[in-house]
Amino acid sequence: MELSKAATLVNPWHIVAALLLSTCVRSIIQYITRPKNLPPFYWEFPYIPWLGSIVQFATGPREFLQRAAAVKGNCFTIQLFGKQMTFLMGPDGHAHFFRAREHEFDIREAYAMTTITFGPGVCYDCPQSKMAQQFAFFKNGLSDECFVEYMRLVQEEVVSFFDAEWGDEGEACLLTSLSDLFTLTSSRCLLGDEIRAKWKSSGMAEQYLALDHSFVPILFFFPWIPNPHRRKCIAARKLFEIMFKEVMDDRNKKRQKDKEGSKPDFLQVLMDAKYKDGTPLTVTEITGIMIGVLLGGQHTSNVTATWLLCHLLKSEKWLEAIIDEQQTLFDSKNKSGMLSPATLSFADVQKMEVFDEVLSETLRLHPPFFQLSRSVKVEKEFNGHIIPQGSFVNISPGAAHRLPEVWGTAADDFDPGRFSPERKDEIKPYMWVPFGGGMHQCGGRKFAWNSLKVTLSWLLRNYELTLVGDGAKNLPKEDYTTMVVAPTKRHCRVRYKRRRQVA
Repeated sequence: MELSKAATLVNPWHIVAALLLSTCVRSIIQYITRPKNLPPFYWEFPYIPWLGSIVQFATGPREFLQRAAAVKGNCFTIQLFGKQMTFLMGPDGHAHFFRAREHEFDIREAYAMTTITFGPGVCYDCPQSKMAQQFAFFKNGLSDECFVEYMRLVQEEVVSFFDAEWGDEGEACLLTSLSDLFTLTSSRCLLGDEIRAKWKSSGMAEQYLALDHSFVPILFFFPWIPNPHRRKCIAARKLFEIMFKEVMDDRNKKRQKDKEGSKPDFLQVLMDAKYKDGTPLTVTEITGIMIGVLLGGQHTSNVTATWLLCHLLKSEKWLEAIIDEQQTLFDSKNKSGMLSPATLSFADVQKMEVFDEVLSETLRLHPPFFQLSRSVKVEKEFNGHIIPQGSFVNISPGAAHRLPEVWGTAADDFDPGRFSPERKDEIKPYMWVPFGGGMHQCGGRKFAWNSLKVTLSWLLRNYELTLVGDGAKNLPKEDYTTMVVAPTKRHCRVRYKRRRQVA
């Protein structure tokens, strides 16, 4: 009776008032105790409480960050979805970002959403020491010895794909065609012949799309949010795990029976690998790492290849320079009598210096990842500003690669000559960071670089390409709705015709 009477005396408005008072007190305490000399805060109208600058960031992130840098300098903070996001701009900011230790700027918390795609206990869902060992296994599978074989496999896939899908002439979307092609080259080189053979017949191609679509930008802020792709992604990952287990079991049986040596591919490297304590990788871990390798090898490559071709087809000077270099290379090979004109060795690919310049400039203008992030675990000072614990620290290659004060007044222009032997010394350390830097620099950059050169040199030698439709008038715009910033498809259509004489 007494308890019931007491309950009726509780006024719900008292509870609301108490909560509001508690929130206000906590905010005041945080304001009083916050670090001094925080990075300057940047905002523009319209600024929405909690959402912050999401309107500007979603519609024109590069221009927004460049305006912020022009006003606030190379260190500033913006708010997105209630999170304080500090950006470090330019070479000095990039160096500070990449040189920080893991206990200062933690990559794992910033990319918690990848657990859906890669699975538990893989990459960013690991303790730091285990994650470092997994990245080391990744690098072991991309040795120079492997590349000699990879270049041959890539060329086989390229010839087969264009013969089957393009033929002699027609029209196609570069982004779509190159996406399909780089999926095949990456699966052939990195996942192994057995998986490549199962790719279409087992439905792995369709399941791969479910994995690819699981990278939704909003998950960076809310990795726990209901994701319409989550169920399909998990199902796809389980199918891949079954396929990998079948291949691994078959390889182990053959090894025991025939005592064959290990296959020189990425899957075998992971099968033979052991952690420092002697524990081998589980099937789940191998599957997750292989999925990461496939996504990295395919998605960034096809996007970069499309951007490169769109720029080349609008720049007669550099297109001619590329073709001339190919002609010189193959004339030399024909005179030596060492290889057929249609074949490139790994050593040949390293001689394409003009191609290197064009590819470098393409990655400057269009780095695959617009933004790289870390979670701030301890307060850290940069240029007199304190980056507070609990916030996110970021760099934006997509914005910093076009800063006029860093790259000059023509920073938006396509000028591969920036990377020529005569001018490349002007590029300061950490000025050009399309593959990241420091301990987490992309381990697949060498595979991507060489695969791009082999694929696109063959395409340009064998086909005449002309942009059509919207692409004939304007370069594509950036599509920021995906994690890897792709060009808009309507600007990527080409008319193609097979050349009569192959260079």
